[in-house]
Amino acid sequence: MSDFAYLFTPIRIGHLTAKNRICCSAHADALAEDGMPGERERRYYEEKAIGGAGFMMCFGSASVHPSSTARDWNGVEVFDDRVIPFLAEFSSTMHKYDVPVVCQITHRGRRGRSIDLWNRMYGPSDTREPNHRENPHPLDEAMMDELVLAFANAAGRLQAGGFDGCEVMASHCHLIDQFWSRNVNERNDKYGGDLDNRLRFGVRVMEAVRERVGQNFIVGIRVTGDDFLENGLDAPQMQEICGRLNDLKLLDYFNVIGGSAETFVGESAAVPNMSFKLGVYEHLAANIRQVVDVPVIVTGRVVDPIQADKLIAEGHADLCIMNRALIADPHMPNKAQAGAFDDIRQCMGYNEGCIDRIYTGRGVTCVQNPVIGREREWSEMPPTAQRRRIVIVGGGPAGLEAARVCTLRGHHVTLFEQSEQLGGQTLIAKLAPGRTDFDGAIRWSSLQCRKLGVDIRLATRATLETILAERPDAVVIATGAPARAPQLAGQEGHQLISAWEVLQNRARDLGQTVLVIDEEYGHQGPTTAEFLVDAGKEVDLITSQETIGNFLGATTRPPLLRRLFKKRVQIFYHLEARSIANGVLQARNIWSGDMHEVGPYDSFVYAYGGIRLDELSEPLKARGISVEVVGDAFAPRSLQHAILEGHQLGRKL
Repeated sequence: MSDFAYLFTPIRIGHLTAKNRICCSAHADALAEDGMPGERERRYYEEKAIGGAGFMMCFGSASVHPSSTARDWNGVEVFDDRVIPFLAEFSSTMHKYDVPVVCQITHRGRRGRSIDLWNRMYGPSDTREPNHRENPHPLDEAMMDELVLAFANAAGRLQAGGFDGCEVMASHCHLIDQFWSRNVNERNDKYGGDLDNRLRFGVRVMEAVRERVGQNFIVGIRVTGDDFLENGLDAPQMQEICGRLNDLKLLDYFNVIGGSAETFVGESAAVPNMSFKLGVYEHLAANIRQVVDVPVIVTGRVVDPIQADKLIAEGHADLCIMNRALIADPHMPNKAQAGAFDDIRQCMGYNEGCIDRIYTGRGVTCVQNPVIGREREWSEMPPTAQRRRIVIVGGGPAGLEAARVCTLRGHHVTLFEQSEQLGGQTLIAKLAPGRTDFDGAIRWSSLQCRKLGVDIRLATRATLETILAERPDAVVIATGAPARAPQLAGQEGHQLISAWEVLQNRARDLGQTVLVIDEEYGHQGPTTAEFLVDAGKEVDLITSQETIGNFLGATTRPPLLRRLFKKRVQIFYHLEARSIANGVLQARNIWSGDMHEVGPYDSFVYAYGGIRLDELSEPLKARGISVEVVGDAFAPRSLQHAILEGHQLGRKL
């Protein structure tokens, strides 16, 4: 057992004791059915309880009132008694593993769009949220009374359903902290103006909740430690607010994040991806811990148990939210406590499989762990009934995951990789700014394959003859995709190279001025442009789309755009590259059809995605060999597609 001085020690939260300091945060998992937490959602959280989490906060943004529905992102609604039996089954499941469970309760106020479900929007004032861009109706006192009662009733339902507590949501600029912020609250009555008045609605909610549930029920709060907005709720204001709330003796813990989801940039900051440093908001938790006398929980890229233990030891917080770490590996706590660090699938901050999906109402998954969201079907790994000889061609994400799962199930696996290193295209992507850990999932699967005894043959090009020599029962083609080249009139005689060559420093001299043509719509073009700017080049970007990176999600695109504009990259939108002449690009406006000239430039870099590579399927099939094609070799898509398909195939063979 490893020596963790703090992380695996018990801690008192309200009237209960958590067995360790690792928390699953209340996050919107988008797994509810008709507003209710059914079996799929229960199994998702149960795996974390089995895996050793100490404190379970669940159902992010669970709605307390019909005017703030949770259906637009498949969330849980606790404003109807019909939820109580679902809550009872859920809580009894978590309690089997000695894990206290609380539910976050909220009203999102002006957050949302009324057209989604034809609901009316309310807020402290009629100011629009920059993110959702809709004017709410200002709350009157009668509606405020109704909402205060709704919070209390929701807490009562949780108590009736066997939950141990609730977490009042006052971050992400939901209704309570909308009242706190001068950016939102423009009232001139007793709910606006000075801080006492702006706190009034939230305090009424907390008082009503505590009165309803009594002392033997945890009541916590989630707050932002700093929303990073001009005229917003900065760190000194939040210290004062939390100090005042603590003095009321109503709350059992403070859960501290950074950022505010009311803006695009703030939304991405609230769930920081791999471009943010680890432990990015530990200083904000430490600020709040100075002014409260109940446990403080920190969140924000706490991904490693050793990091978490150190954070607690240094006094920044009492507990750590490791939510995305628990998504990537629900069994991380037990593995860490057993010292099995090599087996922990560490969260790399991809965000594309979890929060970016959730924000669109699609159920939570994980880029690197295909079981997430599919626990009901895939939590067990059944052994094969018949051991087979499997040959896998390609040591990228799809091939490695197929090799890992096939070997776990009992097959004999030989993997051919023509390069000297496993990882495929992830080894290129990681070279771009802000993507250093992009190969993290592959580092883990490579290590697991070696530990399991996969016969890995590096620097070996698979041919029909070498494959047949293995006498395979099945062959998996996972050969990936090289860069797709554009066909532009007049491109001969110009410097025209792929983004991948640039990142690998395989490009010829590019000159000083470079145009990056982005028709991949993800990270490839923009991060290559940033790479070139960092190398001292003058760089422009052009795309036929309405924005750069429009295949990216709500927490991955804003940090990228922020960096590009800060580095003064000029971006041309709506223009489709057609031809090059004398260093000038001719491009067609996709709406008007008019031609435009951009340039001149010394060189041109293209990002058009990949083109599938599969030279072996047909010859193998002609020899009667069973063949499966996965990942980019089937069709170029995302890292998550590749790992998922490799995993699915491993279960199938």
